[in-house]
Amino acid sequence: MIILLKKAVKLKIIRPIDFYFSQFVAQKNTIVMLVAACVSYENNKGHIFLPIKYFEKNCFFSSSNENFIKKILIILKKKINWSVELLKHASISNGSIPTPLVLYEKKIYLYKMWKSENNIFNHLYIKNKKNKINFIKCSKILDNLFSDKTINFQKIAVALTLINSITFILGGPGTGKTTTILKIIIALIKSSKTEIKIQLSAPTGKATTRLNQIINNNIFDLYLSEKEKRSLPSRATTIHQLLGIQKISQNSFFNKNNLLNLDVLIIDEISMVDILMMEKILFSVSKYTKLIFIGDHNQLCPIESGSILRKICNYNYNRYSLKTIMNIEKLTQYKLLKKINKKTTTFISNSICILKKNYRFEKNSGIYFLSNAICHKKTKIIESLFNNLIENVFFYETNSIQKYKKMITRIVSNYQFFWEKIYKKATIKEIIESFQDYQVLCVLHDGLFGVNILNKKLEENMYQKNMIKYFYINGEQWYVGKPVMITDNNKYLDVFNGNIGITNINKNGVLQVSFLKENNIINNIPVKILRNYKTAWAITVHKAQGSEFMHTALILPDFNSHVLNKDILYTGITRSRKILSIFSDKEIFIKTALKNTD
Repeated sequence: MIILLKKAVKLKIIRPIDFYFSQFVAQKNTIVMLVAACVSYENNKGHIFLPIKYFEKNCFFSSSNENFIKKILIILKKKINWSVELLKHASISNGSIPTPLVLYEKKIYLYKMWKSENNIFNHLYIKNKKNKINFIKCSKILDNLFSDKTINFQKIAVALTLINSITFILGGPGTGKTTTILKIIIALIKSSKTEIKIQLSAPTGKATTRLNQIINNNIFDLYLSEKEKRSLPSRATTIHQLLGIQKISQNSFFNKNNLLNLDVLIIDEISMVDILMMEKILFSVSKYTKLIFIGDHNQLCPIESGSILRKICNYNYNRYSLKTIMNIEKLTQYKLLKKINKKTTTFISNSICILKKNYRFEKNSGIYFLSNAICHKKTKIIESLFNNLIENVFFYETNSIQKYKKMITRIVSNYQFFWEKIYKKATIKEIIESFQDYQVLCVLHDGLFGVNILNKKLEENMYQKNMIKYFYINGEQWYVGKPVMITDNNKYLDVFNGNIGITNINKNGVLQVSFLKENNIINNIPVKILRNYKTAWAITVHKAQGSEFMHTALILPDFNSHVLNKDILYTGITRSRKILSIFSDKEIFIKTALKNTD
């Protein structure tokens, strides 16, 4: 097994750290060596644990290499009772004592992942207490915020935040999550007898920018008095800033020994939060802090290990206990006993609300139609895409050099309006807004269909058409109109990871990159002092998460990459409001649409 795993490292099937971890844990035990390498490898791919079935079905390293799997089976020789064999080893326990690996409920974990998951669910259970509220007062507040008499799940979501100490509000693009956040803030302020401290947060700088726009919404003038406005959150921060997380050690300044002084913590884009970060969040707040998590459970899993939101969503969402239903009915005046499924509930299911109605897309919207088909793996609808039978969704085959070149030309032509704004010397605000209408999204960084090469190909095509004129500053290639995306937070320059700006020349002849901030403020930064950026004609789907564009071009690679799955498709597709162009091989697209992350 040692020799085979060494070969796997050379073939880049696994990482060196997977190999070394397996040697540290196994102590020459062949079965444990294989399991440890698999758990380490799959943890890096985002899996919190591996079910024993993973090994029973010979899914080692999610490998499609049949020869590699055959070699493993030859070494193993016989059919194995995995649970029994693993628990014989000193490096594996049921969690009652600290060991490198934990086997619990037929799932094998890294110890830190098992401990973190346990801590999270223990905290959720502790925070599962119901708040004492004035039902008459809160019912009037909700009626004032929601005038419609038909069942509105936004109203139910706000009601749950009044009832619960912890609430998960989930929904796809256009289901009104932003509106719900606004109304939650208003309801919590108006229902409180005293001034309260509310904090908004999100995983990325881009997401906090959007939250800051929410804070500045004039809807608060309609509902809150000047005294009540003192409870409004001042500014959203990233989770790292909120918790004071150090870059190198990842230790938090705020933790169970030093709690945040907050009455309410609202965290948006919770799908981006991994299991270890969720644990840090729960450890940083007191039992009296009301927690509200908002996000889309169908979007991409976190880049770091473990989608805790997926785990939470496995519980019976929108299946409430009789007591919770009665409380919701008191607050909303809805009759829910027949409307909401009353199957077996858990303490977590009482805290989850799924927003279902889509306010952005009409029912016949092609983008809504396709994204729904991706979520539910409706093969016939997905295949109809290839004949361009879905409204405002266009599929382009990319299975030849000629078609690749056509793709580049087609993409460049979609930036014509943007270039016209530059040539006509429109205001920088108008130029930035025109760029934001259209965005190219890729799955990969490298390769012909990755952002690095595509950005170069697009620039070359624009140069050949005399759209751009190169010049150099500090050895870097620049031109007016160059879109730039920040790749690391810089609080001194007030730019954050994911922010996109446009290069231009100011009145003094200085080349600068301009970023459009909240309240239509323009942040101009001379290129000489700008650091940590990339060209942004094309960006990854990961970087676009939480953003939206009028027209999106989604580009898939020409091979079945391990990063391709229905989550990345769904996230890329739902970045568009009106028009979607998809560039892909048909077979690759179908395989991607049908592939789960689990």
